[in-house]
Amino acid sequence: SLSFGRHLYSYHIYSLDIYLSIMNSDYKQYKGDNGIPVVQGTQVSPARTQLAPVNMYGQEHTFPSNDHARGEKQPKKCNDAFFACFFIAHLISLVVLAFVYVPQLNGDGGDRRNLMESGQHTLTQAMTSLQSLIESKLNINIPSMHRGLEDGGYDADPTSVMIVVSISVVIAFFVSILSLTVMIQFAEGLIKFSLVFNVLLGLLTAMAGFAAQSTEAGVMGLILFGISAFYACMIWSRIPFAATNLVTASTAIKANLGVVTFAYGALILNGVWLVFWSFTTYATIYVVGDCDADGNCQNEINGFLVAALILSLYWTMQVIKNVLHVTVAGTVGTWWWAPVGANSICSPAVTESHNRALTHSFGSICFGSLLVAIVQTIRSLCESARDGDDGLCSCIAICLLGILESLMEMFNEWAFVYVGLYGYSFIDAAKNVITLFKSRGWTAIITDYIVDRVLTMVSFGTGLFTGAVAAFISYLFGLNLEGAAFLIGFVVAFILTSIVLGVVGSGVNTVVVCYAEDPKAFEDNHHELSVRMRESWRGAFPDTFRY
Repeated sequence: SLSFGRHLYSYHIYSLDIYLSIMNSDYKQYKGDNGIPVVQGTQVSPARTQLAPVNMYGQEHTFPSNDHARGEKQPKKCNDAFFACFFIAHLISLVVLAFVYVPQLNGDGGDRRNLMESGQHTLTQAMTSLQSLIESKLNINIPSMHRGLEDGGYDADPTSVMIVVSISVVIAFFVSILSLTVMIQFAEGLIKFSLVFNVLLGLLTAMAGFAAQSTEAGVMGLILFGISAFYACMIWSRIPFAATNLVTASTAIKANLGVVTFAYGALILNGVWLVFWSFTTYATIYVVGDCDADGNCQNEINGFLVAALILSLYWTMQVIKNVLHVTVAGTVGTWWWAPVGANSICSPAVTESHNRALTHSFGSICFGSLLVAIVQTIRSLCESARDGDDGLCSCIAICLLGILESLMEMFNEWAFVYVGLYGYSFIDAAKNVITLFKSRGWTAIITDYIVDRVLTMVSFGTGLFTGAVAAFISYLFGLNLEGAAFLIGFVVAFILTSIVLGVVGSGVNTVVVCYAEDPKAFEDNHHELSVRMRESWRGAFPDTFRY
């Protein structure tokens, strides 16, 4: 129900934004200025700020009005340095906690402390104890990743499992890269298929519900069917627009494929962080609470300590994700304005953008990430405060917090585009995003989820394909792991493809901002894509687009 409410809210905001953008937008001929567009450290030719050019049909292009100041290169300095220092200090604090408390698990605390001796506590048991303790203190329902293996009674040859995993990784790697080419060639068809699939899925859900004599499921399916059909009809005319943005972003990423390496690195770093955080949290809570192996504690555990640890988990994961997002924004921006430095796997655009994200823009990333992490932590605490009460008020509060979290994450995505393109501080980047879309009347773009749906669908499709191949290989070589091979192949391919296409999603946001900022540069450097982009924008926004 909460998920349904959030989707209904997004559809409502989407419709309202389209209406307001059409009613309130106003464009005038661009008069030109003396500002020179700059991607951080890369100055663009002054010729790109001349008066509007003549297009291929002999008609003069009309640039959007210059009511807002276009992005400008910012001085090289460490923006929002306080938050960068705060983030580093918090990591140091976690390391200190690990050094202080983890050794005490094998210390002289008797039965309560001697938890890590051989045969007494495995990693699975440790994670189970940590899960149970946090759930008991905060009443948070934490999904268990290992229960399926424990309860299934399934024993497999470790060598066979490793063979399946290795094969799945290799297949998934090539399929995920190939998905870029597929999206470039069939972007519009994929978008149409995703919309029709959602409509049919709602209809099938309704039919299955009524067939099973479940009126509630049938009615919910009909509601989802109606919403999906209405949504598809509303945005059908915008499909060429979304497809063009998707193709442009995919082309930019394919030309700078090295940025995907940082995406894979972010995945590995997230895994390392989760393991480190889990052990540190486990040790800290057990030692501070003087707990035994069964999770029975002698001391009361401070709720603030648990909340701070949860905030640390969310904050670090947000920072890792947004460093990648800023890197992609800088790379695509360089490809937009200075393609000579952004046309190879290890192009300077990729490495320099990543370096800026970890230095001058790192404080801004930590600032914006902290805001979302705070909301995520509050939401977790509110869920724990229900204490088993699923009343209407608590459900509404959690739903509103979920919506607020989604809105903040969405806003951060656009703000970090400006951080990556120009090196703004987080506050200045946020102001520029608001001013840009207000003055241009393109606020409907912010709530456009067409591309995200396609990326998820492609990831799901590659997962099914890789899982089927892994199961077939298991059958062919007699490994007797068909079911497990399919699951492993699906999960591995879905994760790897989501990483690659997540980079494309960040690129789409950057393309939207760059085209709103400087369509002339796009025409100069990527003429064929520019012609397609111009026509798709004009078709999607016929009453407001005048370029």
